[in-house]
Amino acid sequence: MDLQTLKNIPASFALAKRSLVYCLIISITISVGSMVWAFVTTNAIKNTAFVLTKDGQAAMMQGIALNEVDEFRKPEIMNHIKMFHKGFWEIDQFNYERRINKALYLSGRSGKQLYQTLQANGHLAKIVSQNLTQSIDIDSIKINDRVTPYEAKLYGKLKVSRTDQKAETVNDFRAKFVLHNVSRTNQNPHGLLIENYLLQSKPVTIPK
Repeated sequence: MDLQTLKNIPASFALAKRSLVYCLIISITISVGSMVWAFVTTNAIKNTAFVLTKDGQAAMMQGIALNEVDEFRKPEIMNHIKMFHKGFWEIDQFNYERRINKALYLSGRSGKQLYQTLQANGHLAKIVSQNLTQSIDIDSIKINDRVTPYEAKLYGKLKVSRTDQKAETVNDFRAKFVLHNVSRTNQNPHGLLIENYLLQSKPVTIPK
């Protein structure tokens, strides 16, 4: 072994050491980058779901954080109000009990009081005894979702007709109420409860 070879040994060790350090740094960088990518991707995926539409097509749904729920609450409030009024007021002699009971899951004590009032003044009895059909046309719904409980007003027309006649009685319909946030259930999918329900229109006119 000559002197030149001996001089190259420390340099070779230094080069090998630097190469090992560089490899270690690159490996750590790749590992950390992979973990960050996996974390970000997992968070993005867990807030996304696919549902199958009635046409057999897959539609993507994007989840939101709990602190973002109020920003998207207005469409749910609107739909909840429509569900309640369609269920409570669109009735006939055969389905009124089933539909009203289903609608009462969407309201609190004031909904039950309204039901008791309709029973007490004979309105529901007339629906049954006179073979009447009742429907509601919703013209507009105004919602104040900047306060809680949410405030809302509904304007529309309540129509009452006899099954064996074409003529119908049209009544102006106005109501105001508030909506409280509650737990979501199968019977109350929006997690809202209508309270302080006040009819501001005249009593419903039954056709003669």
